Amino acid sequence: MRQKHIHNKSQFWAPAQHTLSSMTAFQKLVCGIMKHGKKQKAFSIVYNAMNLAQEKLSIFSQNQIPGSSVTQAKASTSFLGNDFQFLMQAIENVRPSLEVRSKKIAGISREIPCLVPLHRGQGIAIRWLLDSARTRKKTGNRGFTENLADELLDAYLQKGTPCQKRDALHKTASTNRAYLRYRWW
Repeated sequence: MRQKHIHNKSQFWAPAQHTLSSMTAFQKLVCGIMKHGKKQKAFSIVYNAMNLAQEKLSIFSQNQIPGSSVTQAKASTSFLGNDFQFLMQAIENVRPSLEVRSKKIAGISREIPCLVPLHRGQGIAIRWLLDSARTRKKTGNRGFTENLADELLDAYLQKGTPCQKRDALHKTASTNRAYLRYRWW
């Protein structure tokens, strides 16, 4: 008996006026937060966190000291009307471009560096953002929305736990670049 062709579900709940619903990274973020099928609640958490992070960034850029580590061009960009650019820049700053895979060679397990595809890198970055927001929730007395907003802001400014994870992964890959010849894929 022939099986039916399974189509990828691209339907996503979002208010009609939002362009964020067509963005796959936003969908991954919402689905990573969602529990017990409550997608509308997850959407509102992510949307409120993005708005809160953008408000904090605008306050930060107005009170910025000229000798600060954040470049003036990045802090002064006018993105407050465009949630898409803010979220994509935050994810892009955390997304790893290299990873290591283990392979057993001559009885010794070696870590071989390889390139990360775009969709897998986005998934890893989103997972790191959500994990660090959840660990902030355990240590702080605030809600998940505020913690996610802080993580998105830190990712946009290229600091925080997910950026440290990315840097450590890149350092491991560069350390093991001598084993690049063992790559099999």
